[in-house]
Amino acid sequence: MANNADIVRMLNDDLTGEVEATLVYMHSHFVVTGHCPTQMEMFDIALDEMRHIEWLAEAIVGLGGEPELTPRKVRYASSDPVEATRRGVELEQEAIDQYNAHIAAIPDPKIQRLLAHIRDEEVDHLDEFRELVEEAEGPQDRKPTVGDMTGTPQGSESE
Repeated sequence: MANNADIVRMLNDDLTGEVEATLVYMHSHFVVTGHCPTQMEMFDIALDEMRHIEWLAEAIVGLGGEPELTPRKVRYASSDPVEATRRGVELEQEAIDQYNAHIAAIPDPKIQRLLAHIRDEEVDHLDEFRELVEEAEGPQDRKPTVGDMTGTPQGSESE
């Protein structure tokens, strides 16, 4: 069973991940070339990550710990919007996996609820990033078909 020191260590692991994500997303917001949805999405999600930092730090202090705000070694994305968005997918999936592991390992229901709430927001971020990647990688010069609007692939037979 996890004691307070173990819980503080896990929460600090989560905290450093949030700091890293905030730095990566803010960097992408500033350097992504051209005005595109990725820039504003990165900014908005960075704000969410900052809230997560606040909640985790408060939980750590509440357990008698010291928040560690030093990020891991940060790997920034390039100015390419697709690469920046793919980096977001990686970071969000890593966070979701880590939150799931910590929820399972921490017996405190209040902290489990906090981590589940943050994890659920990370799932939303992951979905947003995946949509941006799909939009960016999709055919750019293809005109929409009736199938696109109805959800029926072009060339499929309908009954």
